Amino acid sequence: MAANYAGYRDKVNATTQSDFDKHNANYRIKTAAATSDTTCFRLLSEWALFFRDHHVQLSYQAPPDDPPSIRQRFQEGEKIQITEVEARARFDQPGRDSLEGIWEMQGGSYRVALLRLPSPTRDYAAVILRADSIWWMPGQVKFELKNADNGYTARFFVRDHTIRESATTIHGNKLEINGLSTWQRVYPGTGQLSKVEPKRIFTLQKMNPKTLLLTVPTMNESVRQELDSLIKANRKLLSNTPNLIIDCRGNGGGSDITYYPLKPFLYTNPVTTDGMQLWATQDNADKFAQMGKNKDFPWGWRLYGQHMARKMRRNEGKFVGRPGSSTGKRKQVLPYPQQVAVLIDGRCGSSCEQFILFAQQSKKTTLIGQNTGGVLDYGNLHFLNFPGGLFQLGYPTSRSSRVAAGRGIDNIGIPPAVRLTEKDGDWIAWASKYLEEKQGK
Repeated sequence: MAANYAGYRDKVNATTQSDFDKHNANYRIKTAAATSDTTCFRLLSEWALFFRDHHVQLSYQAPPDDPPSIRQRFQEGEKIQITEVEARARFDQPGRDSLEGIWEMQGGSYRVALLRLPSPTRDYAAVILRADSIWWMPGQVKFELKNADNGYTARFFVRDHTIRESATTIHGNKLEINGLSTWQRVYPGTGQLSKVEPKRIFTLQKMNPKTLLLTVPTMNESVRQELDSLIKANRKLLSNTPNLIIDCRGNGGGSDITYYPLKPFLYTNPVTTDGMQLWATQDNADKFAQMGKNKDFPWGWRLYGQHMARKMRRNEGKFVGRPGSSTGKRKQVLPYPQQVAVLIDGRCGSSCEQFILFAQQSKKTTLIGQNTGGVLDYGNLHFLNFPGGLFQLGYPTSRSSRVAAGRGIDNIGIPPAVRLTEKDGDWIAWASKYLEEKQGK
């Protein structure tokens, strides 16, 4: 981290060094007592929270193994012994918390008792009642919920027990850990599971003669051609419809190249873009050298990757790249759409936020919803394996000029022009009405 992470010198400085030293000393003691790789991984993940950068990511590459060995590997950790009979008796008592109950995972084999069990990291714990009995056993905690300003945040443990954090939405007997899993309460309740929802993809639909809805749930570079094809196939429709709603809620990012097909439809005036500087090390140069060889990227991007790799190798231990900001101008302003509403929330991060920074400079565009996630000041992730291959570290290689200018958005987000809450009902319907009323003025 100290050698390669572009944010290290901002996060560990004269002001924070003492706290960082104490943090390290605390986790040296904890890791020395760890007796399994899974416990070690959990402690490493907690240690990395010091940097308050969601782009700093650790993953656990669990080796293939036989069921008894897998169960042995994950036997450590918190266990809460409760049977389904005991859980039902608890939930039948007067004064039951409104979230408590028995929940099942849609499309999976997990059944949990969601209990109010406050601790420093949670308000609720989902204790397994039924699972695969290999990777997960009864009594283990599958996820935790913590009260937040606009609902709940979840610490969700995936199959190999690694942690994923996500915002959570709850509507009646349906609980969705955004981007990870959906759960249905079966007790107290109807006992019937609703149909599993299909995986979200890019979609464009006509809401009415004046308004289109484009759903953009990801900026993942691996599916960028799907969005590009959708835009090309519907160019005539986009070029003749007054209003466009772009739903970016839940879009955790990916690559800036994915949203490029949308830019012509939003552009109205020259756009200012913050510069980005790259922290030059040999490991970080390897990332850009790989980009230079990746034929899935356009020719210009490959040339850029090759150029930056050479420059970083010549300037090790320095920031290279363009400081400050630049202004870009397109040749034309398209007459349609005339108005654009972009829906955003706390799950919009990284490259999604880069798109939002572009969109908010358009005179056509109104940002509607909640603050974005605030995961953008440090980016261009590179991934390195730990010795032994069990763990992998993902970390940012670049830093935005916003940081030095005092305009950082990490852990703050980009605010909307029009703020909505769950009390406002269906945000898409709300945005459609807003655009139509605005157009009529």
